[in-house]
Amino acid sequence: MTMKLMKKITALAFSLLLIIVFADSEAAAGNKEKELVILFTHDLHSYFLPHRILTAEEKQLQQGGYARLAFLIKEQKLMHQNKALLIDAGDFSMGTLFHTSSMQEASELRLMGKMGYDVVTFGNHDFDFHPDGLAMMLQSARSKSKQLPQLTASNIVFSKNDPGDATLKLAFQSYPVKEYTIIKRNGVSIGIFGIVGKNAADDAPFAKPLTFADPVRTSKRIVNILKKKEKVDIVICLSHSGTLPVKEYSEDEKLAREVPQIDVIISGHTHRILPQPIVTGKTIIVSSGRYGERLGVLKIVYTKGKDIKLASYELQNVTTGIPENMIIAKDITTYEDIVNRDFLSSYNLTFNQVIAESDFNMESLASAHAHPREMGLGNMITDAYRYAVQKAEGKNYEYVHFVLEPLGLIRDSFQKGKITVADVFQVLSLGRGIDGVAGYPLMAFYINGKELKDILEVDTSVAPLKKEDAHLQISGIKFKFNPRRILFDRVREVSVLNEKGDYEPLDSRKLYRVCSDLYTAGMIDYISGVTYGFLSIKPKDKDGRALPDIKQAIIYTDKNSSKATELKEWIALVQYLRSFKDTNKNGIPDIPEKYQKPEGRIQAEPSMNPVKLIAGGNAITYGALLIGLALLCAWIFLMWLVIRKIRSSGRIK
Repeated sequence: MTMKLMKKITALAFSLLLIIVFADSEAAAGNKEKELVILFTHDLHSYFLPHRILTAEEKQLQQGGYARLAFLIKEQKLMHQNKALLIDAGDFSMGTLFHTSSMQEASELRLMGKMGYDVVTFGNHDFDFHPDGLAMMLQSARSKSKQLPQLTASNIVFSKNDPGDATLKLAFQSYPVKEYTIIKRNGVSIGIFGIVGKNAADDAPFAKPLTFADPVRTSKRIVNILKKKEKVDIVICLSHSGTLPVKEYSEDEKLAREVPQIDVIISGHTHRILPQPIVTGKTIIVSSGRYGERLGVLKIVYTKGKDIKLASYELQNVTTGIPENMIIAKDITTYEDIVNRDFLSSYNLTFNQVIAESDFNMESLASAHAHPREMGLGNMITDAYRYAVQKAEGKNYEYVHFVLEPLGLIRDSFQKGKITVADVFQVLSLGRGIDGVAGYPLMAFYINGKELKDILEVDTSVAPLKKEDAHLQISGIKFKFNPRRILFDRVREVSVLNEKGDYEPLDSRKLYRVCSDLYTAGMIDYISGVTYGFLSIKPKDKDGRALPDIKQAIIYTDKNSSKATELKEWIALVQYLRSFKDTNKNGIPDIPEKYQKPEGRIQAEPSMNPVKLIAGGNAITYGALLIGLALLCAWIFLMWLVIRKIRSSGRIK
């Protein structure tokens, strides 16, 4: 063998050795564990400033605020560098005075961009300003800032025939809002998509004509694209669906079971605080509450070809001990000035103006949602509507028999101390009117006594099962119900306050004037849907004729003047608070003690007494009874046939 040949063989062997070593090192690198830190929020609801919360021990604490949240975010990003990802699962708007300028200023998206959010999805309340309002927000965001979060929305369906969402469709394209997005962190490819759940979709009546595709089917489609086409390593779903203590109604747990390829679900909408993740199969589900009170920090470990592993999980409280990010704090002050100038000035109000004070803490919303019931706060709000309608209509006032307000529209509570304009707005902050101005207007129309009872049946049947937001707060009526009776036939006794101030039994044929708000009136079709047509409500005028357009029922201040404006529900509460007496003589109206606790407007009387379960029932109860009797008779007949056959065969003598 020549020297030249030996050199070639040696060189070849050395090359093969290098290839083997390099391949082994590549494999080792590919199989190396890689850590990711997922920072997350959801349901921020425009809560730019810290707010007071009430603990279970009746202590007031201050939590939240974007400036402090931004400090924690920056701290985490500095600590973890290219391992950190910041995402949000929707409802970033709608909840405080700041959102009144959302369409023009897009303050939420602009602040989130400055705070370093990578990806954000929409929640149901982000559509409360209607498709055209959300389009304006997206256009404003893009024109006023280059530092914005990527938006993703996977199950939004634009109408093919109705042009009502055409502007939003164009805004989605120009922002752009993507079905999914892919981000790389620490050498890991992460596919992220966002969905609006079924319950949240039901709570978005003003998104029409836009609709929402089935979240599970959509997720399966997107995950298939991410895994097979995009070849991502990890899939994260920003789900505005939520979890619930009752597993049957816990949408994100169902999503994890149906689409097991999702690695992490950031679960918004239900405002739950999960001290520990819910792990369904291999999917990790996390929630951090609401209003920016906590920053979620989820650490996971990824190894190629293996399921992700949960490394650690923490919900960092955003409290007064945390420094503020001064850049964000300065921006918030600017947005507050804009609210004073462009929104509150028309009402002759200012952001921090004191309206009233309270000598006691009213019920917290956390308590109300945990145990839905009549509340002193709810009584005060509904009494305020009656007061404000009478004041607005003056000499033309038509008596309001009763008022309805769903629990889900009450967004905050009052605590001991001074109550500002900002505090009042936060209690009734949702929506916009037909006039395009923030805040739902009050409405008044007529329904008959049977329809009133049907509304109360939905309150006592649907709300306890799966829709706590549908629990009603009421004024002008008292009712008793038996929660043991069949669904939609539980209300046993209803009394209505008459113009003389006395309660009298409900007359099923009489017309009663009801006051509610635009959202509640818009959800009337929901009643027919959830009862499969057994119950239905038709808003009417005082002569009993069906209203061709529910908008005709809107209450206006100075109705006959050129200055006529919609009577917003939050303004009604401002007016009522201002009407209270100054009991401690310090120049500030005081909330009366009667609103410290319920007064018995709603009374549950559980009973399994057979008579009380059936007596006075409607078609649903007697229909169910007839079906039960028919099944019993069929069973008896079947048993008779079996026995007869056995006897005829000689087995029984």
